[in-house]
Amino acid sequence: MGREFYGYDLHRKLTSEVADVEISRFYRVLATMLNEGLLKSHWEKSSFGPRRRVYLLTEKGRKELYRILLDAIQTIHDFYAEYLLNLPPDADVFDSICKPLTDGLKGRKSVAYVVADYSPMDERILSTLRRRVPQGTIYLAKPRTVDAEPKIENLMVLDATTDNIPLKDNYLDALMAADIPPSNALENALREWHRLLRQGGLLGILTPTVTLRKHNDPITIGDFIEKYEHEDEVTRKSEHANGELLTRSLRKSFQNLKEISVVHMTLLVASRRRSLHP
Repeated sequence: MGREFYGYDLHRKLTSEVADVEISRFYRVLATMLNEGLLKSHWEKSSFGPRRRVYLLTEKGRKELYRILLDAIQTIHDFYAEYLLNLPPDADVFDSICKPLTDGLKGRKSVAYVVADYSPMDERILSTLRRRVPQGTIYLAKPRTVDAEPKIENLMVLDATTDNIPLKDNYLDALMAADIPPSNALENALREWHRLLRQGGLLGILTPTVTLRKHNDPITIGDFIEKYEHEDEVTRKSEHANGELLTRSLRKSFQNLKEISVVHMTLLVASRRRSLHP
């Protein structure tokens, strides 16, 4: 609704496409929205009859519409997450995410999972890492302010930041980071992850695909939802690293880099560490 509209035309559209709304109630809602500053209006002369009232969303109205959109997207994501969490083993998305980093890890290996927040999806990834590396040590590295009590056997929880993880040099066989650090913290984070990995270790960065590159219109409904949910990462390039910056930074630290698509996510896997000069 970025354009002007007539009340009668909008009511007719709602009645034909959404629900049969009593016209008196509809105009009461418009009046309430005017009083609350969500709409503004003016009268327009007509060549074929009496004046008509024209409505337009205000900036406050656009913000409220955006809030409603994000609430709806969150509801869809909650249902989608529940769907992913309950897929049968032969369609396990989390196994597809963890497999590239854990294939070939046998015995007492060390794996870290780095997060800025914590959700049931993160817990499922940790559970999958534990299943795929049953004799290894799995670490959850999270900010001190993030509450997380994973119900996973033999999991080590570390209070950490992306650029300060309390583990020794050349210790990890694999490290997975959930999402891209802000651009002003990216180089320090990559240097820290590089420090932690042994020479043959693997680095994985898991992020919504929409944050990596610009999409050409028209986009799918899935990409539309991801675009709006992650609008800060997509549009605030001064604060968030995009795909080009991330790829360029990774190639400074690692010789090999590949992208793996898993539903709406991309897993970037870097291997063969380069020597970093101070």
